[in-house]
Amino acid sequence: MAQDKKRERLKNGLKIAFGWPLDRDEVVQAIETIEQYRSRFSFALQLDLTRKNHLMDQRLGLDRLRTAKGATFDSYENDKEHTECLPGTRDELLHKIEQWAASPGGKCIFWLNGMAGTGKTTIARTVARRFKEKRTLAASFFFKRGEEDRGSAKRLFSTLAKQLAASIPQLIPSIRKAVDDDPDISEKAPREQFDKLILQPLLEIQCNDTCKVVVIDALDECEGENEVEAILGMLPQVKESNSVQLRFFLTSRPEWPIRSGFRSKSVLDNHQDIILHEVSEEVIKHDISLYFNHKFSELRDKHSLPPDWPGNEAVEALVERAVPLFISAATLFRFISDPRWNPRRRLDAILADQTVYTSKMDGTYMPVLNQLLNGQDETESRELIHEFKRIVGVIILLFSPLSIKALAHLLDVAMDHISCRLTFLHSVLYVPDDFDTPVRMLHLSLRDFLLDPKKKDANPFWIDEKDIHGFIFARCLDVMQGSLKKNVCGLKSYGTLCSDIDDEDVNKHLTPEVQYACRYWATHFTRIQNPVTGLDKTLLFLERHFLHWVEAMSVLGCMSEVVRIIDMLQSIAKENELPGKLLKWHRSNFTPQDLSSHLEDQK
Repeated sequence: MAQDKKRERLKNGLKIAFGWPLDRDEVVQAIETIEQYRSRFSFALQLDLTRKNHLMDQRLGLDRLRTAKGATFDSYENDKEHTECLPGTRDELLHKIEQWAASPGGKCIFWLNGMAGTGKTTIARTVARRFKEKRTLAASFFFKRGEEDRGSAKRLFSTLAKQLAASIPQLIPSIRKAVDDDPDISEKAPREQFDKLILQPLLEIQCNDTCKVVVIDALDECEGENEVEAILGMLPQVKESNSVQLRFFLTSRPEWPIRSGFRSKSVLDNHQDIILHEVSEEVIKHDISLYFNHKFSELRDKHSLPPDWPGNEAVEALVERAVPLFISAATLFRFISDPRWNPRRRLDAILADQTVYTSKMDGTYMPVLNQLLNGQDETESRELIHEFKRIVGVIILLFSPLSIKALAHLLDVAMDHISCRLTFLHSVLYVPDDFDTPVRMLHLSLRDFLLDPKKKDANPFWIDEKDIHGFIFARCLDVMQGSLKKNVCGLKSYGTLCSDIDDEDVNKHLTPEVQYACRYWATHFTRIQNPVTGLDKTLLFLERHFLHWVEAMSVLGCMSEVVRIIDMLQSIAKENELPGKLLKWHRSNFTPQDLSSHLEDQK
């Protein structure tokens, strides 16, 4: 009966829709056909939904993997700081890389090496983007010194594994099992992470033979020589997979640990390389010239400048100044195009700077820094240079970038004063418009230039690395002493689990500069001129605030660092024959059992 009513309603609907009478048999046949397709569609939809839910359930398990924020090539942090190759530049090189990736017999590793400023990261971003568009990008990781988890191998393989699960879904069950078996796998040594999260899942899956590429940029910025060599030794093991061909595109400076790693037996026959700074100078000149012409065309449109400005002669002079370093071209143009200044005058200032440069980095950075002292007398210049070393020195030596607001609290300097001192440095630093976004270096070569011991006497802006580490160490202690206390987050119950504390509450009571001080004071301590001179300050701080600091580290999820730091302090005391001081503090404040008990309570 219900079926007859349904058919009658549909028949009437068809009459209204098409405006003609329909034969009953035709209606019945039409209804049966519609219901048949609807049944099939409903089943397929349900099956697809079931599969998606299953996949989602599996992927939810991967959320427990701790990854490095901002490490992927297309992350927000990377997008702010780097561009990609302009059309018409690096064509031959990009073609070779694409040929390697597509070739069935291609080597497991492609190493692009070049000195600072040759454009490795720009090329890596371009390569990653192209592979992503072709659906052959498996994952990416862009190392960056001074960027928390991006400055070491601690989060490398967990970050890659999570991306691999998205690009090769067949890996999800194996990776999830590894996480289920060991929820703290992200905290284990890189070798164990590689084996359980990447190698074993690759060996266990069965899928169509496919080739995927992992892009790893700036391997030289990974701290720890042993870690770098170990990473290179692990990667060729993926060749054991019979289903997925996983290949690695690596970029780095040609530093000794990396060169040594590539000479090892396991890697030597499994890689090909290109030395970027040995590319023909004519090719580099051509590409840098294209870059300047493109950028000046944009600048002319923006400022309604004459179509013949700046002229071939000026562009050629800039090209000669920049070759072979692309970072030089980018820095010079950023200086000229700074929206706060007249581009014509800025260009004239660059071209008029006739300083005899001892290196290309001098030619890139000295004209920018010299602008700080224009129109200043000797006393003002000394003061400006001192403040530059204090503010910029701290920025380039931080292990995690801080905002102007946090820097002001850490340095005990007014925010507007720091902002004022950074006004002339937008071409070498990323200085955000607001006071809450971290200030970052645009390129690591600035750090190299300012810390180069060979330029101590020749460069008035030279920064004494150990002196600044000592300054940061002392300020970290001051910040912690002024902020840390018992129950720093104002918890209602001492039995509250760290995982139950809201992030907003943590950030409210432990501001960015306090968090930084808690995590990194000891690392700065190890880098000062003579750690023994800072040991008394350290012991005084620990006598008063040890448990307060441990509590803060627990809230921040950094408890594993506490034991490492105590071991490090003991090692320094022993090396300098001062174990008595540390042992006295150690006994009077806590026993190993106390610390173990406290650590267990905080889990």
